[in-house]
Amino acid sequence: MPWARARTPSSTCSRLRAGTSSPRAGCSTRATTRGPAVIAGEPPRLGAWVKFPAPESVELLALAGFDFAVIDTEHGAIDLRTMSTMIAVAHGCGITPYVRVPGRAPRDVQVPLDAGADGLLVPRIDSVAQAQEAVRAVRFPPLGTRGASTSGRAGQWGRAPLDAYLRGGNDDVRLIVQAESVPALTAIGEIGAVAGIDAVFIGPMDLAVSGGFPEGSVEMADRIRAAERRCADHGIPVGTVATVDAAGLIERRGYGFLVLGADTTILRQGAQALVKAARTAKPGETR
Repeated sequence: MPWARARTPSSTCSRLRAGTSSPRAGCSTRATTRGPAVIAGEPPRLGAWVKFPAPESVELLALAGFDFAVIDTEHGAIDLRTMSTMIAVAHGCGITPYVRVPGRAPRDVQVPLDAGADGLLVPRIDSVAQAQEAVRAVRFPPLGTRGASTSGRAGQWGRAPLDAYLRGGNDDVRLIVQAESVPALTAIGEIGAVAGIDAVFIGPMDLAVSGGFPEGSVEMADRIRAAERRCADHGIPVGTVATVDAAGLIERRGYGFLVLGADTTILRQGAQALVKAARTAKPGETR
C-alpha cells in the first residue's frame, strides 16, 4: 500500500520534540527526498485543523504528538505566504502538512503544491466527474494538467531533477477528496476509485446542512455507515472528524485517519477547562 510507507523525522524534529531546538523554516523540502506521506494506519493517524494564521500552531501540534496538520485555507483566514511558512515549519518539526483548499480549480491547488504540501484535501466532491476535475488540477501529465515549476519548495528551489519532481508530484503528493453530501456518499466507492485519488474524507457537518438532517439523525448515521462499507469494499482509505470520546468507536468502523478538532477549539476548550478548574478549586486544594 503506497499510502502506508512511513517517513523518518528529521534530526531537527528529534531535537524539537526533545525540547532542545526550534524548527528552521525552509530547512526541509519534499520533492525527491521525503517520500509519500502516510495517510492511514492502525491505529488511525491523528490530525487537527489549523485555522489560526500563525505558524506556531503547526509547531504546537507537532509537539503535542499529532501525526498531521491540515492548514485550512477554505475556512481559516490564512494567506498564501503564511501557508507556505506553515508547510516549511511542519517539514522541519516532523508533522505532515496537508492543505485544505477552497476548491478544485487549478488556481486553488497550484500554490499549495508548489509550496511543498504533502497533500491536499479538496472539498465538495459530489461525483466522479468532479473527482476527475480535482485529479486533473493536482496531477502532472498524463494523469492531469498541473503546471510544472521546479523553482519552488516542491522542486527544492530548482535543485530537483525534473523527472524526480514530476514523479513526486504524481506518486507522493496525497489527494484526499471530501464527501459532504448525500450524492457524494452514494457515489463514494466510485469517487474513491478514480485514478489519482488516495483517500476520501467524510464531512459530517456539511452533510447534515446540505441534507437537512437534524442533530442525531438516524438516516444520516445510516448513510454514513453505508458509505463506510462501500469504502471498505473498494479498499479506499477513509477519514473523518471525531471527538476524543468517539475516536475509539470510529476507529473500529475502519477509519484510518481522524481530525480531532481545530487549533481554535483546542485553545478554547483548554482555556475553558483551566478557568473552570481555577474557579471551582477549594481552599488548600492542589491540582
